[in-house]
Amino acid sequence: MGTKELVKSEVEEYAKFDLIRYAQVWEDADILLEALQINENDNILSIASAGENALAMLTKNPNKVYAIDLNSNQIACTELKKIAYKFLNYEECMQLIGVFDCSNRTDIYDKIKKELSDESQKYFDENIEIIKKGIIHTGKFEKYFLIFGQKVLPLIHNKKTRKELLEKKTKEARIVFYNKKWNNIRWNLLFRIFFSRTVMGKLGRDKAFFRYVNVNVAEHILARTKYAITELDTSENPYLHYIINGKYENVLPLAYRKENFETIKRNIDKLVLLKESVETFIERDDIDYISKYNLSDIFEYMDDTQMCKIFEKMNIKSGKGTIIAYWNMLADKRLSKYFQNLEFKEKESEELLKRDKAFFYSKFIVEEII
Repeated sequence: MGTKELVKSEVEEYAKFDLIRYAQVWEDADILLEALQINENDNILSIASAGENALAMLTKNPNKVYAIDLNSNQIACTELKKIAYKFLNYEECMQLIGVFDCSNRTDIYDKIKKELSDESQKYFDENIEIIKKGIIHTGKFEKYFLIFGQKVLPLIHNKKTRKELLEKKTKEARIVFYNKKWNNIRWNLLFRIFFSRTVMGKLGRDKAFFRYVNVNVAEHILARTKYAITELDTSENPYLHYIINGKYENVLPLAYRKENFETIKRNIDKLVLLKESVETFIERDDIDYISKYNLSDIFEYMDDTQMCKIFEKMNIKSGKGTIIAYWNMLADKRLSKYFQNLEFKEKESEELLKRDKAFFYSKFIVEEII
């Protein structure tokens, strides 16, 4: 790092970073990789979150993936997965992480814990219940979904109906199922309560993350959930499976699919983890260039002035052809509204959103520096 003064991220001022907020990434890596068009020369900047999308990028053999996060616990979460991929076989890796059922996770953890950084090992040693449960089940957001799936949904539909939701059906059959069986009074009432701004702010996301949101939170998520149940194949949606069953079973996100494991393992040392914000990362003197960006939904948490300051600095490290991808969940944010050298890939963005299995988001934005 140079000695220049670093820009502080706006979200650091008002959000808490003292817990594992997301123990897994609730963003669809399939559409992300299609948007980024990763090649072997790419240096990629990715929001770490819980690591799955950074791991997924390794399937495309990039030069380097820098996964960053403000939250040291999120970095620890991602590091545990990185070390698991590096030193374990597929079965043990998935068992330790929590994708597969397992009764001896602490034994598996003991095999690899010395490979962790001192900070991460200390964190997990002191919070061994995270290991025992399987880390992907232990974030604040995952606990929120588990409450919904295990406590709220049974008040709405019986086990048979919940199972039927996930069975393979034609689009026409999915629409009939939703209208005739799923969309009852209890569904509408309890869904609107549980996914309200108040309840979600307390149990799910940090309430500060709604700072720039001016829409009805529950109505938006209800509409997107209807879309996922009727328009997308529910039998192939890992996020729906997890919410309803409390686990993935055999329907997995990209990074956890067996066919991708060896490629990720082979490229695992290309993944670099850093505890810092986008603002500080792009001030670094030891990073020559970034050609692809996965910015998650970070612009939701800042005003447009701060968002534009970030891109101005990104622009220094990135040349023509650089691709930037990010999501809007509730706030309407788009960099290309402010910069003429940034092209909004509108048609591509809309088509990818239509296939987004992590269905909570209102927009997926793909932009290219021209």
